[in-house]
Amino acid sequence: MSKARLEESFKQLMLDPQKGDILIRIHTAIHLEEEAVDLARFISNLVPQAHIFGTSTSAIISWGKLIQNQCVISVTQMNGGRIRTALLPTFEEDGMPVYPDLLCQNVKDAVIDRDTKLLLTFLTRKYLGVYNFVEKCNSHFPGVQMIGGLANTSEINLKRFLDSGFVFNENGSTNKGILVAAISGEGVESYSSYATGVQTIGDEAEITDTFGTCILSIDGRDAAEEFRIGVGDELKNRPELTNLFPYVYSDASDIPIFVRFSDDRSISDIFDKSVAINRLAYEAHPYLNTETNRELICANHNVRVGKKLRRAFIYDRKVISDNRSLFRRIENFEKAETIFGYSCITRSMIYSNCVKWELSAYENSNMCGCITEGQIANVNGRNTFANCSFVVSIIGEEPATQMYNPYAFSHTDTLVADNRELLGYLYDVEKKLIQKEHAAAADSLKAFVRDCELKLLYSERDEIPNAAAMNMDIQLKGYDRICMINVFDTADMNVVFSEKQRDLTYKNYLSKCVSFAKQKGYTIYLLKDWHLAIGAPSYMFALSEFVNDMEQLQRELFETTEDYIAIVPIFCVIDDCTMDNLEQAYSSERIEMARKNIQFSVRDAKSGQLDEDSIRERYHMVNVINYAIAHDKVLPYFQGIHDNRTDTIHHYESLMRLMDENGKVYYPGSFLDVARSYGLLYDSLSKIMIKKVFGRFSGIEDKSVSINLGMRDIKNRDVVDFIYDSLASVSHPENFVFEILENEDIDDYDTLVAFVDKIHELGGQISIDDFGSGFSNLQHIASIHSDYLKIDGSIVRRCVDDEQSANLIALISGWKKISARKVQIIAEFVENAEIQELLMGFGIDYSQGYLFSKPSPDIEGV
Repeated sequence: MSKARLEESFKQLMLDPQKGDILIRIHTAIHLEEEAVDLARFISNLVPQAHIFGTSTSAIISWGKLIQNQCVISVTQMNGGRIRTALLPTFEEDGMPVYPDLLCQNVKDAVIDRDTKLLLTFLTRKYLGVYNFVEKCNSHFPGVQMIGGLANTSEINLKRFLDSGFVFNENGSTNKGILVAAISGEGVESYSSYATGVQTIGDEAEITDTFGTCILSIDGRDAAEEFRIGVGDELKNRPELTNLFPYVYSDASDIPIFVRFSDDRSISDIFDKSVAINRLAYEAHPYLNTETNRELICANHNVRVGKKLRRAFIYDRKVISDNRSLFRRIENFEKAETIFGYSCITRSMIYSNCVKWELSAYENSNMCGCITEGQIANVNGRNTFANCSFVVSIIGEEPATQMYNPYAFSHTDTLVADNRELLGYLYDVEKKLIQKEHAAAADSLKAFVRDCELKLLYSERDEIPNAAAMNMDIQLKGYDRICMINVFDTADMNVVFSEKQRDLTYKNYLSKCVSFAKQKGYTIYLLKDWHLAIGAPSYMFALSEFVNDMEQLQRELFETTEDYIAIVPIFCVIDDCTMDNLEQAYSSERIEMARKNIQFSVRDAKSGQLDEDSIRERYHMVNVINYAIAHDKVLPYFQGIHDNRTDTIHHYESLMRLMDENGKVYYPGSFLDVARSYGLLYDSLSKIMIKKVFGRFSGIEDKSVSINLGMRDIKNRDVVDFIYDSLASVSHPENFVFEILENEDIDDYDTLVAFVDKIHELGGQISIDDFGSGFSNLQHIASIHSDYLKIDGSIVRRCVDDEQSANLIALISGWKKISARKVQIIAEFVENAEIQELLMGFGIDYSQGYLFSKPSPDIEGV
């Protein structure tokens, strides 16, 4: 923004240094050093007595959201608390780094008081003694929580650590310094915590020789060679694998230490002999060959002889559990006036979705911070330098609350997808071990892979193989016959039965399935909650035998006593399956089972595969979809919904159309299934459509519109957030109706109910679409408070000629009359007067179809 706008913003804050100290943090991902200092001076002139604290960064965190290529300014006004800041050198005039003890003392003398609670600390990467410095701070000023890290810039990467980043205030900037801000006061309270997702495995080892940031030997053996042998020779061609398998120090076992592997550089290439601190390392290794290229592993800070290490890896479930624990602690802190949040660049490079996901829990709070090259975290009461962490500090003088977003923890699909690289590597290694290509592989590699698999391939709570294990067995062991087992009415159990009954029923269900699979020689997998799978290779078990066994198990699960809740498990046997076709085959069969109201089905995964012409048409449709997305050819059409009481159009349903480069318009039947099968294409179409409908109707008072949503949309964080934000900002949220598609597999009622409740809270309305098309409708009615029910068009079309269809409409109409629910009934596909006459006789509220309105891109007055 311009300085004029910035000045106006600060005037609106009405800051008064007489009322208390003021801290102004500036984290910039766009300014050069001179520009940053100029900005700090400008702000200092606006608020003369404020304490300015500035760092460069590769991305900022503002209001709990990750933002690229911007600068964030955060203002904290204290009441009784005090703020002291200092910009101190980390190098002596002779080029030697300030010793950690002396640097600690300098910081203490400059800013630490007897009642300091939080020390905001940023250094630049040139000071490689950061780990030792932070460790020694614990003894120089014990009890002071620290947060911060290493300033960086957009140039940073994991293949080469660059001396980038600077800190600054209104007096200047430096890339060889430390910037600190101490927040003190009797009434000040602070809490700091962190999340990593690190899982420690293997035995402890000791660093026995180092060269600056390089670990030369561990337990007397060459460190780089030991690391390569433990991970596998692929490390030579794929050095990025080091990011998946960091070390940890034994005294901080959930804080990762990342090393970079290289085999084409010498020590002299990495450590310039003319640099003062490096000369000491050369003098300490007079007999070391420093000129020849060799295998090396280097950290981003100086490492010490005598430190104990263990191997580790980072995986999705641990990331999720760490963040849940962190969130609970932050959420329960009472004086939540200001939140500091810092995340590591390594975190986003390894798990691309991780940072955005974990920040989303705080996106409605005033969390402000940035991305660092490494953080300072408070671990079990001690401060330490950390890598690949998400650290949070919360501070205040008075009780205050923040707006948090706990629903973020329901959306973990992106993290699971991120984890595939780690699983893919284990697949590759396991395949070679099975094929005995690695018969002579080091025991450390075999043990390491097994230890990883124990965590990655088993459910944490019940120690049963999970979905990743199923995929590995399909891929490596030929498990091409899978029976999917699920119980879908668990949300209703929460309403009627006690937690104890539900837990007993679940344990009985799980125990029966596990025992049965073990008895028959099958492998069982726990995919999620009540969703199980039983697998076997077809060459060992005949299909008829497998199907008979699954039918027997289903009968046993149907049998119950008064000790347990009666459940209806759905069984779907998928034969001739692969990793690529299993999910699609199961999803298709589930829709068919719901349509037919059956609880057991057998499907050949390869049945229904496309012929050559169909494949060509499919790819053509993919091109049409991509063209429409890229050239703004996703077109909303609108069909009026007729009010049978007033004989007028009551509201409109929005319907998607696509146009290709020749002007041809495509209907959903031709492209929607293709888009869904590609996932991201569907997401893009859906977001564009929703945005366009909101844009068309947001300023209108007297016309309403409905928008179709499937479960994929409701699970999509971006889509849901846009809907919530849009509803919160429009003048008439009651004009927006969200039609939930009943013919899709609704597999997460908690998320669905939370969405429905939020829509109603924001003033919107809910409709259940295609009512009557599947067996789960009554579950929908029981679980979801809907404003409209739309009768499935296939029933309405046949109602004049088919007595059963007419009876269904009569049943729905009769239910409404005896129900206390204020719900309106819509009949779709009303194509002629005979259908309309029958609907009027049943008292149906609204009719939709060609008899009254055809879909059109134009609406009068809109």
